[in-house]
Amino acid sequence: MTQTTFTHPSASQWEEVLAFTDFPILQETREQLRLHLKNPQVSFDELIHIVDRDPALCWHLLQAATQQNPDCREQLSGALSCLSLLGMQELVRLVKNLKVVAQDSEDEGDRLYRQALITACLAGNLAAQWAKEKGTCAPGYAQWSTMLAHSVFWPWLLLHGNARNWLHCVSTGCDLIPATEVIFGPDSSNWQRLAKRYQLPRMALDLFRQEALPNAHDWQSLRRHDPRDDNKQRALVHQCQTPAMTAMLASSMAWHLHMAPQSRHAERWLALASHGLGKPLIQVQQDTRRAQVDISHQQNCGLATGLSLLASPQPTSREYPIYALPSLVVQTPKKSVASVAVATPMPTDVSTTNIEPEAKQPIRIKATSTTTPELSPSKSKQTETSDHGQAYLAKLMRQLQQEPSSFGDWHSLMQGVLKGICRGVGLEHASVMLLDRDRQRLRMVYSENFEALGALAQVRIPLDSAPLFRQLLKKNACLRLTESNREQYLRGMPTAIAELIPLQVSIMSISAGNAPIGIVLACNKQGKGMIKAEQYEAFRQLCTMTSRSLAALRANQTKQVKVEVTQIVRSSGT
Repeated sequence: MTQTTFTHPSASQWEEVLAFTDFPILQETREQLRLHLKNPQVSFDELIHIVDRDPALCWHLLQAATQQNPDCREQLSGALSCLSLLGMQELVRLVKNLKVVAQDSEDEGDRLYRQALITACLAGNLAAQWAKEKGTCAPGYAQWSTMLAHSVFWPWLLLHGNARNWLHCVSTGCDLIPATEVIFGPDSSNWQRLAKRYQLPRMALDLFRQEALPNAHDWQSLRRHDPRDDNKQRALVHQCQTPAMTAMLASSMAWHLHMAPQSRHAERWLALASHGLGKPLIQVQQDTRRAQVDISHQQNCGLATGLSLLASPQPTSREYPIYALPSLVVQTPKKSVASVAVATPMPTDVSTTNIEPEAKQPIRIKATSTTTPELSPSKSKQTETSDHGQAYLAKLMRQLQQEPSSFGDWHSLMQGVLKGICRGVGLEHASVMLLDRDRQRLRMVYSENFEALGALAQVRIPLDSAPLFRQLLKKNACLRLTESNREQYLRGMPTAIAELIPLQVSIMSISAGNAPIGIVLACNKQGKGMIKAEQYEAFRQLCTMTSRSLAALRANQTKQVKVEVTQIVRSSGT
């Protein structure tokens, strides 16, 4: 058994994150605001309900307001107070100039970013409900602060893969703070720097101070009973009344609802919220379900809130795979709290594929070579392996053509296809590179048998310096790169990038609808083995079928989510 050890971000990565301010807003926010701003008599009160639905726009309003009015930072308690200082012209400028992330974006990073924004909305909604009942702070301020507290996570989603591994840890049962320590390290000073750089409200800043939250013993005590029942725990009662505690309970509850709303982890946080707030458990559960329905209806999305998972006839969860960073090292597991948290299995996800048992496991890129000694198998053994690979490929092609929805999501589909290239087509290494959110660079996202293509995972290839990839991404196309045509196809590409591409490799663009979203690369051992004509043809056919299946899966998922959310909303009576 092996265990993945995560390398913490470097100082340069933290500095890049600290300087990042280019958060896109939701596309529907821009469209709704433009429609309302056409009315010359529109007021802030008519716009505020749209602005509050977009945490990224709220973040930009806070930055603009504090920059223009640094002495008023403590008085900024919501989007309305920011708009009052900035005026309508500044809102129009922001809506016009800020980047947007589309609801139907094909980029994985964009989708994760959108879901993080909607999860922040869910946490803010819960915090507002609980703050109103507790009376410790204004509901609008609690919603505003809790949403903005999530902004420290967004640049990691947009810039680096560390945030995706944080999602993996949380989806496998780790809580927010332990998962943060596993992926980003135990030092909280960088988070405090980032929160202060973003001018976050005091309620959000307190989330990054250890002394503002209960210690491990108090968390355990809070899990078992209400501290109000014990006169010796008055200090914990007072701590539970603080705004930071409300934000912490709401944020943890929102993320576990997003991952698995019916799991034991969600149930644990329901109990913690019940005891921390001094409310009956059934009432807290009703609050969370109401918030899930409201935000799902408001954002037209049931995935980020976990509402679509509730529509399943049995408890289901959403497990994020490990993001394939070059710095991942596979080693023998050690008995530590962090490793146990990462390795904890979850119930079978609704998105598993039914090709074969091996295809259900997430494909993880390994930075160290784990080649086995070459043996001399008998001809009968080789024939048996070949027949098994052909059977696997035939079954995969049938599933792609007839039942693309059975894969559940893009992760399982991509991983199954890469396994099909290696086991069925017979090529030893395969990877998928996808466009970033600006469609200007390619980065490796999925890989099978990582070694030969490992160097490509360490770079993001700009399309303006890679004519070959730029042409491939204009339409679905396939080519076989060899030593004889290498100079012709790689003309105009910088030597540093060209040297990363194996000497012999098959390359084909894939799409999920209109335009290609990335490319698939496949080669043999050390990139030097000859690719046979029949292997190239099978590779081309498999990639073509992959594009059709991605388009069908995307259409099916969109339709299914709408149906499930509609059913939940109708059954809840809202």
